[in-house]
Amino acid sequence: MRASARAASLGKNGSFSVAFSIFGKSIGFSRKTESKAVAKGTPAVAPPAAPKGDLDFSLLGPSPASKVPGASAARAPELKPATASAAAAPETAASEKAASVLEDTVILFANGQVEQALATLSRAVHNEELGGFALQGWLMLFDLYQHLGMAAEFEVHAMKFAVRFERSPPAWVESREHRHGAPAPTETAIFALGKELSAGDAAEMEYLRRLARTGRTVWLECGEVESLDATGCALLRDALIFLRSRNTQVLLSRETRLVELLEGVCQPKKTDTGRAVWELLFEIYRILDLKYKFEEAAVSYAVTYEVSPPSWESRAADAGRTAPASASEGAEPALVLAGELTGASDDLARLLRDWAAANEVLVLDISRVRRVDFVTAGLIFQVLSRLSKDGTTIRIRGASELIHALFRIMGIDKVARIIPLR
Repeated sequence: MRASARAASLGKNGSFSVAFSIFGKSIGFSRKTESKAVAKGTPAVAPPAAPKGDLDFSLLGPSPASKVPGASAARAPELKPATASAAAAPETAASEKAASVLEDTVILFANGQVEQALATLSRAVHNEELGGFALQGWLMLFDLYQHLGMAAEFEVHAMKFAVRFERSPPAWVESREHRHGAPAPTETAIFALGKELSAGDAAEMEYLRRLARTGRTVWLECGEVESLDATGCALLRDALIFLRSRNTQVLLSRETRLVELLEGVCQPKKTDTGRAVWELLFEIYRILDLKYKFEEAAVSYAVTYEVSPPSWESRAADAGRTAPASASEGAEPALVLAGELTGASDDLARLLRDWAAANEVLVLDISRVRRVDFVTAGLIFQVLSRLSKDGTTIRIRGASELIHALFRIMGIDKVARIIPLR
């Protein structure tokens, strides 16, 4: 199945308007994007212009008749053109309706409206309204169950899937491993902190500690942090100290808000703050190589707790935001992204360019990515398009059914080879 696409644009009041077709018909929509995608301080990213010509959506196209139980090979009837056209009209309408359901599902999911996407798709699946698009619809349904942690529903539909399509269903992956699976030693990983830095992050911090391998790079995304407590600070402090002890390179992204939060509570003679909060601030100062700020805070810390001030330990050798080192000879390095990619951070754009500059082939592993919004997909398209024009070979592996569909809509499949998760 082939389709045409039109350009996407960021409208007023944070609305993201797109008119496109992924199944041969034009569909327009306008939905509110997540506030953080257009928040103050977020770099403006012009979404990509649509590639010329038709987009190949064969992966999302209807399954061959032989793949759908009960379907039989269609014979070409000997009808006059007008009669044939009239006979085909109901089938065309049903196909367009099924395509609309899948398109709406992709749109809702990209906008973060996951439960609405599930309601839209599950209704069509249960009512068997998808026709030749049934296989793609079922695979998207499994993605949504996985995203929402609905293991019981996943297993029930896995059995139905096996009977209906006579093939093995997707396998359930525990949510924490799905978000942050352990990457191979040659990979660089992005680790995103959540909105709250608290005791609830214990499992996430354990994963962060597991990234401590010599020569590795951890890109710590801090832009979403809105609040913190002493327990959460202690967990992150311990993880960062452990990474430092293993000579793991740590790069910080959008760390300004986190530093402001820490500095706001780390005030002289304010003993109720907790030492762990101060110690996390010291560790971040070391990563950023901010010696003068470290020494000022150390004096305040000594006055507050009546102890000797901590000593400065430079991390200039691995501080900053330099290009990731290449992997050892004979191994294919991959940049691993995890969590939800939203807001079109220019740090992500820089990381993609740096990684491409340091390696012969840009391999992007998104098997741990749970969701990508439209603005970030547009940013990825822009960066990868420039790299492709410069001669960079690009492979994106581990794309879920929903993310794969979004990437094809945005034209990313025209500049990179996309390898599905299943």
